[in-house]
Amino acid sequence: MQIIDILELLIPDVWTAITQLCATAVLFFLMYKLAWKPVKKILDTRSKFEQEKLAEAEALKKENEEIAKQAKDIISDANRDAEAIVKEAREEGQTLKNELIEEGKKQSAQLLENAKHDMEMQKTKMMEEMRSEIVDTAISAAEKVLQSKVDEEAERQSINSFVKEVISK
Repeated sequence: MQIIDILELLIPDVWTAITQLCATAVLFFLMYKLAWKPVKKILDTRSKFEQEKLAEAEALKKENEEIAKQAKDIISDANRDAEAIVKEAREEGQTLKNELIEEGKKQSAQLLENAKHDMEMQKTKMMEEMRSEIVDTAISAAEKVLQSKVDEEAERQSINSFVKEVISK
């Protein structure tokens, strides 16, 4: 008897097994209806939301890349413009420098010319003063020698002609 008792304990009752299977099926059905569908719906909604966010992120990434490219182009253009401005400023500076040098040369040449002219004027003035002094000295000497008053104007002309002859030699 012992084998039969052990067999009865090992093999369940058919009605109990069917009842347990039915209860499990009902639990699975209720879990499917009450839990699985809402959870699946939540998961699908969440998945859709994440997909949208990924698509938005990809679009923003592409937009950022385009903006970065445009910024790079703008910076490149700005660098070229800056280089052109610097080059133009250097050229203008060089032109201005050359003009100032040229103007300085002209002014120095003019000053030199004026100085030469002033020297000639002073030389001529000094020669005239020297002639006048020589004439006055000659007249004084002639007066002392002759001890008489001679016509000063005639004397002046003859001495001037004498001085011119002496100076021109």
